[in-house]
Amino acid sequence: MGNHFIFSDLIKRYSVDFTLLIPSEEGSYDDLGEWVPPKPTKSDERGAIVPLQSQLIYQSGGRLTSMDRQLFIKNEIPLKAQVLFGGSTFDIEAMTPYGTYADFNSYILKAVINSDGL
Repeated sequence: MGNHFIFSDLIKRYSVDFTLLIPSEEGSYDDLGEWVPPKPTKSDERGAIVPLQSQLIYQSGGRLTSMDRQLFIKNEIPLKAQVLFGGSTFDIEAMTPYGTYADFNSYILKAVINSDGL
């Protein structure tokens, strides 16, 4: 495997189950001519979801908070997808591809705050 670091065992140890919502590209019109927005594709996934490091929160200049999370996972996920975990919804905001020297990808998960402030 060359100079690759093997993180899959570590990720497996800290992995949790979560639901991934991948947005569909196309909506449609129903029989009455009403627009029906596309329904996302749901899939059950496993990955390590961890709190953000305080240094990362600090460096973000207030864009990231302690509500946000970081996801380590072996496969690639589209940036417009959402993660459902622990009763919360997260937007996948950024990806750090470690694939050139490791066996995983890292994503910043931005907590979605609903109108109730939760």
